[in-house]
Amino acid sequence: MAVSQEHFRLALGTSNPSALRETVIEVPNVTWDDIGGLEGVKRELQEVVQYPVEFPEKFEKFGMSPSKGVLFYGPPGCGKTLLAKAIANECQANFISIKGPELLTMWFGESEANVRELFDKARGAAPCVLFFDELDSIARA
Repeated sequence: MAVSQEHFRLALGTSNPSALRETVIEVPNVTWDDIGGLEGVKRELQEVVQYPVEFPEKFEKFGMSPSKGVLFYGPPGCGKTLLAKAIANECQANFISIKGPELLTMWFGESEANVRELFDKARGAAPCVLFFDELDSIARA
């Protein structure tokens, strides 16, 4: 059997990008106590993320809507990933970490499909913390 260009087109339409197939959903075991320092940051994250998850009725009672996300920024090694894992653990949520460049491909429309697939995967794993690492490499200011 000879493989033609049409075979490749059919295969591309039915396969998942390998970067997302290997996306790991984990339940981290990092707690707030595992993070040294950053007391103000931890307290703020508890108020903005953890409390609305633990006490949704209190937020609804006062007509407040919880935050939909948090943006961490800083140099490598300052604790961004550790904080995100602690949030997931403390909220008893799954954790998905994806590196920004893993979403990009050279094929037209495939990067957008990767993003949609990632969010579908996160919705399927809800409650879930979706952590984008190295986002600056694909979303420059």
